[in-house]
Order: sequence, then C-alpha cells, then structure tokens
Amino acid sequence: MRKTLILGLGLLLSAQAATVTPSGAASKTILPASVSAFNLGNWMPVIEATAELNALKPAALRWPGGNIGDEQNRTPAAMETLKSMWTLLGQPPLMLQTRVFSRDAGNRSGEEAKNTPEDAAEMVRMARGLGLNVAYYEIGNEPDLYATNRSDPSWTPQKYCGVVRAQKAAILKVDPQAKIAGPAVSNPGAFLDAVIKECGDAFDLVTWHLYPSNGDGSDAQAFASIGRVTDTVERVKKLWADPATNPKGQGKMLAQGVTEYAQSYRSDRATHLSDAVGGLWAAEAALRMSESGAVFNPYFSLMATGNHGLLDDAGFPRMSYAAFRELANYRGQTFGVQSDDPAVWLHASKQDNLLTLFAINTQPDATPLILNLPGYTVIGAKTVTDADVNADRPPRALKLGRALTLPPLSFTRVVLKSSD
Repeated sequence: MRKTLILGLGLLLSAQAATVTPSGAASKTILPASVSAFNLGNWMPVIEATAELNALKPAALRWPGGNIGDEQNRTPAAMETLKSMWTLLGQPPLMLQTRVFSRDAGNRSGEEAKNTPEDAAEMVRMARGLGLNVAYYEIGNEPDLYATNRSDPSWTPQKYCGVVRAQKAAILKVDPQAKIAGPAVSNPGAFLDAVIKECGDAFDLVTWHLYPSNGDGSDAQAFASIGRVTDTVERVKKLWADPATNPKGQGKMLAQGVTEYAQSYRSDRATHLSDAVGGLWAAEAALRMSESGAVFNPYFSLMATGNHGLLDDAGFPRMSYAAFRELANYRGQTFGVQSDDPAVWLHASKQDNLLTLFAINTQPDATPLILNLPGYTVIGAKTVTDADVNADRPPRALKLGRALTLPPLSFTRVVLKSSD
C-alpha cells in the first residue's frame, strides 16, 4: 500500500511537472539595451536609490519619458538635471525625445512651447555641449493620441510626418551622425501603419509602445496578452518589407524599438502593474522583445511614477524590480530552450561554460521543473515572489534535485555549468 501511494504521488508529480529541453533555435548575441533599458524622468529621485538602480545594470535610458515630453521644454536646467542622473546611472546610451505637441497656451506654466525644428536642433546642441551619449533622438511621444486625448484633430499621420522631416533636417545640421526614432505611438495600429507608409524612410529606428490593458482583466487574460509582443514585431517586419505599405523606405534596414511598455497603462491602478502579474509580464515582454529582434526597449518606468515604476515613490521595490534585477544577468548569447507547459515561460543565455536559465511560473500553484539539458549540471538556483519582495527578502535558494520546485507566480534563475 505504501509503495503504491509513493508511486502514485510520483506519477502525479511527473504529470504536473514542466520539462526543460533544448529547442535547437539558433544562437544570437544579446543586446543589453533590448532587456535592460528604462524610461527616465527628472521627477525621479535617482540619487536616493542609486545602488538599487545600478543593480539593474541600465544599458539604455529614454528621457524625459512619457507625456511629460510634450508638456515641458528642454531647458538648460532640465538637461543639467538629466546629466546628473545619467552620470549616477553609469552613463549608458540615451534616447532623447524632442517636443512636438503643444497647446496654444504653451507649457503648464504659460511659457512659450519650444517645439520647432530649431528647438529640436538646440536640444542637440545642449546634449553635445554636456557630453551626453545620445543613441537616438525620438520625434515626439504618442502622436496618435494628439487628436483624441489632447483634443486636436489636426494631428494626422501626414502632419506628424511633416514635423518628423523638418525636425530631422534641423537635427542633422547640428549632428550629421544623429539617428532618428519614431513615431512612438501609444499602441500599434492604423496610425503606425500610416506613418510607415508616409515617412518610413525618415526613421533609423521605428518605435511603438505596448500597453495591452487598463488592468481590469483577469490574471489569465493579462498573461495571454504577452503574445502581442512578438505578433507586433512580426507585423511591422511585414509592413516594412512590402513596397505597398512602405513605399519610401524600401532598401533601408528595419530596426525596431518598444520605447514604453507595461501590461497596463493605468498609473493610478495597481492591478497587473505593480503586482506580481505586472512584474512577471514585463520581464517576459523584455525577453520576447529581445529574442524577436527589437533592439532598444525602455520599460515604463524606472521609478516613482504612480503604480508604474520598478521602485515606488518611497523607493521600495516591486516585483518588476526584482525581475529586472535578475534580467541584468541575461547577457552573452541566447540558448534556445522550451517548456512542455505553456504556463511556464523559459529563456536562457550562455556565457563561456555557464548557462543561465530564466523560468517564469505564471500559475497560482507551485510547479516542478525538470531540467533535461544534456551536458549541463545545475550549480545553483534562486527564486523570488511578490511576497519575498514585499517582505524585503532577497531571492532565495531552491533545493537542488532532479526537479526544482517553482513557487507560484515566481521568477527563477538557474545557473548550470557545462560538463565539457
């Protein structure tokens, strides 16, 4: 009877386990800016959390990040503040937004809006004078919403493209090597399609944002929306390759960047944003963007932006921070792995004789993970959950054996060593 019970439990464990096997996918170089990039704003108290933020190994920053880019001018004081924060964060490559939209009243303070081509050129002069390392200048922020959310129906894709060409010409007069990004739409759709058709040739980096929800769906719906990452990357590739949908950019190599992303756009709502689901979704999105070829992908946002932010307004970490801290180890070359359980998401990177496996358990129950990776031996495994983060506990070691037990809604990093 005892043997039968043990055998039954073993079979049950096997049936419920997720098995890791090599996928045979071709290895690719991992670009750090594809997984460890973040939106930065001058409202963020970076100096109060420098050690925590540098643990993320920021590989790229986008500034000023979000709607503030069309509400405030790029003043010398603002640029000096940027330089101070950028220096504290290790001086990684930057993406700087130009100002595009303005209301008749200009800024909130009533001062004149600095959104002309010459204003864009002046920002480039200031950046060069400060010694900033600028990888891209992105023209505006979410122009697809100017007509609706900002109540100015004159903003069509054609009008935006006119601004892009004018600002680009002014920027290149100051810095002939500058690279231009856009259109940074709020979500992919008809506006992005029309911009690619009208002025795809103007961009060195085609950018879009991804916010699948407003946080009112179920956990299962939130996780299911992860498919939009690769679906959109592939859709833009097809648009770019077709002369009918990209008549002016044929022959120009496509580079994509997702310059804002999170599961929900609602900064005032914690659900699927500052919770475990939001953190796990964001980490998986970063990994899928990187693997699908998007090269410059700043998460929204670094810190102190309502329920957005890896650290909250008081500097306390969220699950998203814990996950991105682990992604600082996603470097080197990709190593193709796969899971036979669609609720356990897997990715791996290889450096020298070490293989690092990342396992995201999206299930509300613990899940055994069986490692079937010939030629590799596990030398360590650590996991983190939302409860760990809220209790201010670091990632905890998992007991090693034939199977590792992934806690519910967890992010686990496993390190293996080659036996060769």
